[in-house]
Amino acid sequence: MEIRGVDFVSICVPEDKMEEAKQFYGQLLGLRQEGISNDTWVEYQAGALTIGLDSAPLLAPAADAAPGGEVRIALAVSDVAKAMAELEQKGVRAALPAEDFGPCLQAALRDPFGNLIFLHQRRDGTAG
Repeated sequence: MEIRGVDFVSICVPEDKMEEAKQFYGQLLGLRQEGISNDTWVEYQAGALTIGLDSAPLLAPAADAAPGGEVRIALAVSDVAKAMAELEQKGVRAALPAEDFGPCLQAALRDPFGNLIFLHQRRDGTAG
């Protein structure tokens, strides 16, 4: 598997703190809001990196997750299914199976600390 770059980082935000988080990242830090935005997900551009604020938990935290918040990172790959198959051959289990989100495909696994690592494939072939 070849990692082509980091597509986005997701910061988990309590649902009742989303407006405060948007104020912090958008107004205080001055990041440009761009990309997908809805009630539970907002994207900001930080140079070549997208930062997503996420108030919709995908999975319950892992039992052995470190205290604090869950950090997520999306690693750009050329083929999500192939990359996940390679990892499964090495004993890694999918935390979330491959799913089609329209402009992208992604699957997820957990790191040893309970954080989600996404394997992310943009349909337009870009990365980062």
